[in-house]
Amino acid sequence: MTKLCSVALAAIFVLLGCSAAPIESRYFGSSYAIESAIKRHYARSATEGNCYYPTIDGFTRVTVLEDTPERLVVHARYLYRDFIQDGGGDDDGRSTGRCTGYGERTFTLTRDPETGRVAVAMSGEQEEPALRFLLRQMFSG
Repeated sequence: MTKLCSVALAAIFVLLGCSAAPIESRYFGSSYAIESAIKRHYARSATEGNCYYPTIDGFTRVTVLEDTPERLVVHARYLYRDFIQDGGGDDDGRSTGRCTGYGERTFTLTRDPETGRVAVAMSGEQEEPALRFLLRQMFSG
């Protein structure tokens, strides 16, 4: 029964809570490419309270604050989950919900004029890469 409730709750979050309009930029590519870059950066660097390995499960609201050829600034509200620390979620029925919630951050994408590569920065809690590596090792096994 717990597993069924967990699956139903996840479906409700995804269907109702994570249906933001696409991120539109004249200079930084498709909404999918922008969202993917933001999600990758968030997964590598973000923390949410005592949740050290969160991922963005979906965006609930996005607002483009600046869109120039050099810089895209987006304020986003999102649903996050830490599947490692939260017990695995849907597969084993042990989800505690402690590391599932909503967050808000500002993400800044910049483009290197020489190489064209895009870099992402964000506001909010972040951990040093070495500490994140150690935390991942502790909670993944």
